[in-house]
Amino acid sequence: MTQSPIKTYAGMGCSATEFYISDDNVQIIENNRIIPFSEISDINIQILNNEIESDQAVQIELLKMHPNPEDNFIRLEQFVRCRFGGLDYQADIKDGILQQGEYWECPKRGNCQSEGILCKLPSYNGKPLELNEIKLLQLTATNKTNEVIAEDLDLPLGSFHKIKKTIYKKLGIQTKQEAVVISFFLNLIQFNN
Repeated sequence: MTQSPIKTYAGMGCSATEFYISDDNVQIIENNRIIPFSEISDINIQILNNEIESDQAVQIELLKMHPNPEDNFIRLEQFVRCRFGGLDYQADIKDGILQQGEYWECPKRGNCQSEGILCKLPSYNGKPLELNEIKLLQLTATNKTNEVIAEDLDLPLGSFHKIKKTIYKKLGIQTKQEAVVISFFLNLIQFNN
């Protein structure tokens, strides 16, 4: 009998960096240890600052949230909080390259003026997902029937099937099992041990 490999978070056993929120604090996993955001390396500060400087809309939103000129470090932490708050198995910084962002269940989702600017919805094979598609994928990964999922989404069953078919085509999949694997990969769902 073969054992499946143990999954580890980025930054544990590799040179990548993973950011995540724990008890409302930004934490970093890198070099096999967990550290507070206040101990971020200069190279990672530069990588994050380069990303912020490349997007004027992001700069504007961060300045709206933290207008004090001395708040550069707070703005940097806010950017990480919004864009990389989820703990997943995909490195946020790997080989000096910053990923585009990740989906996580931010408590402000749906009520944040910076939504979609600071945070990013996930993409799969270069195709961005919309919020309603994410919700459908999350519900599809449960043990709920299609009828109950359609009801939860306040959709007629026929419309639910049509939307699900469109999402499956967009993702290049055919089965619920494939949708669950992609949902896990994109951090849309979590498996409990």
